[in-house]
Amino acid sequence: MRMMMDTNEKMTPANIRYLLTMKAFADAGKPIRNTYLAAYFHYKKSSIHAMLKHLLSLGMITKDDDNIIYLTEKGAETAVRYQTYYSTVDAMMQKCFPSFDNRENAVLALLSEIPEQTLQSLRTAD
Repeated sequence: MRMMMDTNEKMTPANIRYLLTMKAFADAGKPIRNTYLAAYFHYKKSSIHAMLKHLLSLGMITKDDDNIIYLTEKGAETAVRYQTYYSTVDAMMQKCFPSFDNRENAVLALLSEIPEQTLQSLRTAD
């Protein structure tokens, strides 16, 4: 059964960036810890903590007693969907703007502004 996000939940560029990064860590079999994310993003631990607290409140992640972070079913499914959206939009931008090397922020901003119902059409795009 596919879980959809509540239509009132708006994904921000930062939410998407964190979910995709945590999915990559999990896919590589790496544990997800605050300190690893702080080192990866070059952010202060307090910034990482604030985002993780937010993702926890959205039901996207959970933590165990050792403070290892895991994507919940909702978080993992959301990350998979947004990875598909990201890849599709990034490929379109690469085609349209081949000399624009730093597309990540533009793609994340665009994805955060388009309602997910609309983004779903990207899953079936040729």
